[in-house]
Amino acid sequence: MSTQVKDRRTAILDAVIQLLAEKGLSGVTHRAADMQAGLPQGSTTYYFPKKTALLREAAAHLALELEKDCDDLQIAFADVVAKQGMEAAIDRAAQGLLASADKGRELLLARIELTLAAARDEDLSDVGERLSVAARRPIEFFVNLVTGGRNTVPMETCVGLIDGIALMYATGQGPKPTVAQVSTVLRSLTID
Repeated sequence: MSTQVKDRRTAILDAVIQLLAEKGLSGVTHRAADMQAGLPQGSTTYYFPKKTALLREAAAHLALELEKDCDDLQIAFADVVAKQGMEAAIDRAAQGLLASADKGRELLLARIELTLAAARDEDLSDVGERLSVAARRPIEFFVNLVTGGRNTVPMETCVGLIDGIALMYATGQGPKPTVAQVSTVLRSLTID
């Protein structure tokens, strides 16, 4: 695949993620994606003739973006644990989760839209699981590191709590959580 084709496809997929975050699933049309990406009309249709194919590729692109952020966070977190200890690392993890709530608002909203679409559309049924796995990775990583990998930690509860707080904040339904609040939640996981 040539660089120009890859760049156009990436621009379209980035545009679809923006549209999902700003306008929801109903705002994603081929024409809207062309306009959002700044490409000539018909570009999205050329690369993705059907909306389902467009949404599937956008979900795959979104999962890669979520996983990329996770890899960066894991490296930084492991370095802090090694150099400064677990207490400093817990504070860093809380800061990282909060920063991703701000920086990743668009990704979170797009993920929720695609996950809901996957629950309703059989052709997208596997998309929700892939996005959930990608979004859970950083939370599971932090929880496992903080707890020393104990499998007694209710992971679904932890993921649901942090995901729910982030969603409330991203949609304007709740205040931005503080580092102290998130640190307290993470520290509570280390108690036997």
